[in-house]
Amino acid sequence: MDRHRRPESISSDQSGGDEVDGPIWIRGRHEVLEYLHAEKPIETILIRQDAHGRDIDEIQHLARKKTIKLQVLPEQGFLQKVGGHSQGVAARVGCFPYACLEDLLNIAKKQETSTILVLNHVEDPRNLGAIVRTAEIAGAVGIIIPKNRAAGMTEWAMRTAQGASAYLPVARVTNIGVAVERLREEGFWLYGVEEKGEIRYDEERYSPRIGLVIGGEDAGLGEKVKGMCDRRVRIPMFGKTASLNVSVSVGIVLYEVLRQRNFVGEKAA
Repeated sequence: MDRHRRPESISSDQSGGDEVDGPIWIRGRHEVLEYLHAEKPIETILIRQDAHGRDIDEIQHLARKKTIKLQVLPEQGFLQKVGGHSQGVAARVGCFPYACLEDLLNIAKKQETSTILVLNHVEDPRNLGAIVRTAEIAGAVGIIIPKNRAAGMTEWAMRTAQGASAYLPVARVTNIGVAVERLREEGFWLYGVEEKGEIRYDEERYSPRIGLVIGGEDAGLGEKVKGMCDRRVRIPMFGKTASLNVSVSVGIVLYEVLRQRNFVGEKAA
């Protein structure tokens, strides 16, 4: 939508737009396992002394197999380093490994149908993380975000992504307009999602290669980026609330695209 709703307000240490890149803690059993299985670089893994179970056993086994530094700490020492809400395990990783735009395009060229998301100034890291999770499970090639005035793949975004950030490439670019033009050069059809789109999202017939352009919570698509879209689609609304959350909008349109592609590539049940 043009103006998406933010989640409930979050404290300053969870903001994303101007946060300096640095080492990140991945918290939670599922999240750490996803990073281990995805062969992502991990500096060290901390396990709380009283943490047990199949997941903990697998994490320890994989850490030793990959020669990753592993520390088992008493509860108080673990909490001092990591804090709570971690299920007794956390992995320290380096800065998030952003992809470059050409990486995404090279992946897309190998597929008969492909979708790349372009996020123009999505400022809430939890929205970004939720979009990453939805886009990954919906089979998108990757996501493009701007370097400035937008959330980056910070710890809070990665926590919300629930492990999906280990698999979905995210490219961070200086100029979204240049990135959109690059997509067009490679044959992508650009669809902006906004509340005043000229056609309902489920009435549009989507091209095999698409760039799905999503505006930020406050600024929307922006006039320049809006003018670069080939088509603008809208999601109908019926209640009194002003707009949908941006990650919900993404999910609605992505799954309509998948429906039109007959859900090709669906995982076996």
